[in-house]
Amino acid sequence: MALGTILVLSALILVLYNRWDDQRAGKAAADVVTQIEKQLPNQQVSFVGQTAQTDNGKTSEFSVNGHSYIGIVKIPSLHLTLPVLNKWSYPLLRIAPCRYQGSLQKGTLIIAGHNYQRHFGLLHCLSIGDSVTFTDVNGNVYRYRVSGMETIPKQDVKQMESGDWDLTLFTCTLDGQRRVTIRCKQIP
Repeated sequence: MALGTILVLSALILVLYNRWDDQRAGKAAADVVTQIEKQLPNQQVSFVGQTAQTDNGKTSEFSVNGHSYIGIVKIPSLHLTLPVLNKWSYPLLRIAPCRYQGSLQKGTLIIAGHNYQRHFGLLHCLSIGDSVTFTDVNGNVYRYRVSGMETIPKQDVKQMESGDWDLTLFTCTLDGQRRVTIRCKQIP
């Protein structure tokens, strides 16, 4: 009986910690979005069906609290507005979604996000046709529509990278064994 009580209390503590960490991550992401939005140029330009390049062909970055961000992803149907870090790592996923690989300018961007409810935890609720926008730190706005959804095995990097998609968003399932993957195509 004592062991059962200890296990129940441990589970309760873990649930409370996860909720606190989710709220912390959501607030931190919102603070970074505010800082990036203050620095964006006043007039935003939409690039439709063409490639946008910075002067040197590389992705521009904006630094906040020692971390480099490449822009902001918005998913209106999930009420999400999140900054996107330039590079990916497990510790960075606790801060904000990260550029897993690829390039916004080349239409190959893959963004990984933690499955926090305030990050990418609700990706599975998206539907084909939902809109997604990405605003880079130069103020260029890229508009997308969800055109595919799949669940990929955890280690299947080739499948994650495959296909003709302009933007891919993914997060792990609750058990961590698969990846909820959203495929998007750029729209006018």
